[in-house]
Amino acid sequence: MTDTEQVIAEFVANTEQRFDLANLDSFWDCEAIFRSLLDGDFAQNVVNAQLRHLASDSNYMGDWPESQIILHRGPGYALSLALLRSSRTYIHTTSFLAMYAPVSGSALSYDRYRFPSTYENAAFDPGITLEKDDSGSVESRELLKLYSHRYAYDFKIEQPLLVLKFTTAAFHVLEWLFHKDSLRPWQANDSTLLSTRLRVAAHLLGRLAHPSSVEALEFLASHPNPTVRWAGIQNLARVSPSEAIIRLNRAVDDPHPHVRRAAVKSLMQRQKKAVE
Repeated sequence: MTDTEQVIAEFVANTEQRFDLANLDSFWDCEAIFRSLLDGDFAQNVVNAQLRHLASDSNYMGDWPESQIILHRGPGYALSLALLRSSRTYIHTTSFLAMYAPVSGSALSYDRYRFPSTYENAAFDPGITLEKDDSGSVESRELLKLYSHRYAYDFKIEQPLLVLKFTTAAFHVLEWLFHKDSLRPWQANDSTLLSTRLRVAAHLLGRLAHPSSVEALEFLASHPNPTVRWAGIQNLARVSPSEAIIRLNRAVDDPHPHVRRAAVKSLMQRQKKAVE
């Protein structure tokens, strides 16, 4: 085991003693563990280790999604080294709690916005407005805590910046995008790649419209994520209209307002077509 691997192994062991996904606040109990990675040359050693892998094995791919190196994925958390290339066009909500630490010499500057009291992540509402709360910067090897259940953060990146990230698993369903001028919502996307993939799978099964897909679509129609749930119900109608009617009637009492409204609208359209 290399020195870098040993450091990560110790980080994992200490984190899993303290962090419990069922109690998100326990994430903040791991601050000292994360800060220990900011001493010395940990970030440089990580990059050098990845380069050595590439030099010794031309087939090595690593775990490098979206301009970052995933150093470890644990139960409900992840440690990664990310390259922030530029400021974003919109203000994005963050679906996880996080600790960010710039490690490439420059400071990480940000604006912070408070969610209004009516904000509910899973129910997109274009009528709300963010409230400007604070601005600040974090120097190299210092730490910024992201309280993502209360705030949205807009990072101001003037040049590419390497950031060590310690994050929980996503606890919000959606990632909202807000206009920077009006601070009003523009759109919302799935907060995880898995949710997007499940919705795509539902639509694909609906297009194929094969009877063997009924069981899979019924599973998706009961998924805890409302966007996945509605995709399952929608596409079940292409495969088994009779089962879809059952699901639509249940969805009238769905816990999510968007699913309820969509179900009512769909049933009314079906009744109208039956009358015609």
